[in-house]
Amino acid sequence: MHAQLPAAPPKATSARLRALLGTLAAALLPDGACRLCALPSRAPLCSACQCERPARWRCPRCALALSGPGAACGSCALRLPAFAGALAWSDYAPPWDRLVSQLKFGDDPALARWLGMLLGQCLRAERPGWAPARWVLPVPLSPGRLRRRGYNQAWELARGLARELDWPCDCRLLLRRRDGPAQSTLPLARRAANLRGAFVASPLARGARLLLVDDVMTSGHTAEQAARALLRAGAGDVRVAVLLRTPAAAPR
Repeated sequence: MHAQLPAAPPKATSARLRALLGTLAAALLPDGACRLCALPSRAPLCSACQCERPARWRCPRCALALSGPGAACGSCALRLPAFAGALAWSDYAPPWDRLVSQLKFGDDPALARWLGMLLGQCLRAERPGWAPARWVLPVPLSPGRLRRRGYNQAWELARGLARELDWPCDCRLLLRRRDGPAQSTLPLARRAANLRGAFVASPLARGARLLLVDDVMTSGHTAEQAARALLRAGAGDVRVAVLLRTPAAAPR
């Protein structure tokens, strides 16, 4: 039986404080302990936590968790995103959300590469119809944010996934040319405008299949704008793989 997990932080808690708490919790875990349940584990996540993923069904286009099998979620049925499909390993919800704090602020790129391997295994098992990508690309950070953080967790995830699937990986084909507020600090209504024109892609082989990798998808605006830049550069098919997908808001 798993050790009891701490309750989710109150909604009023700031994102920075949640990140600090997640990083502190990871630092206090003994070596050889699962990052989520603290039980003994040789891997960053024990086998039980690797299997305890909440969503059985997901929208094949945007990876939103669904209550039952279906062709697409309501949003994608009304308007298809620029990317042709998406995969998520789990939901951005307790306790899995603590992994993102550890990825972004824990200074542990090896953890990101291991989780990328896990995401690659998930892709192989759950999206067998996806053709191999010509390139695996991380969602880039702006130069300023990359300097402040020291590494891009999406690049480390992409490296782990690419190694698992034996697909080529490149961090130079898609760049973020301007800095701006972090998407997580903005209300959903402002996120699209914050990213408009933020990405630029190098010329690509006409019709190339690409896989875009990131840690979290919430509104989908980041993946949307990055995919549009890649399609303008010549890509024929852009798909997305994220470690965690934010669930739809519960109806009031």
